[in-house]
Amino acid sequence: MSPQEIHPPGESYRGRHHVYATRKREWEKLCQARPAVMERVYRELADNPYPRTYAGRHHRMAGRLRDFWEFEVGGGERVRYKRGADGNPVVVYAGPAPPDTH
Repeated sequence: MSPQEIHPPGESYRGRHHVYATRKREWEKLCQARPAVMERVYRELADNPYPRTYAGRHHRMAGRLRDFWEFEVGGGERVRYKRGADGNPVVVYAGPAPPDTH
């Protein structure tokens, strides 16, 4: 499945990076359910997708998932992503916390 560019809910926003998703529908569903938070998530992904240290609810994963970053949306939802070949973030999961995060 080829990544598709995604956008924030509401107004458009252009950050330093383009943001893509392998499952665009998951992203859109989470945006509909939590628009204010997902707008903030999008801005973080577009401006500072790869924080070096834990930044509140935004962090790099550890262990076997070390190639991924995760944003804790709240209410148990997560957005997990990785660095694409072009350096832009690619969301690979958006939804309820996966079992491997517990």
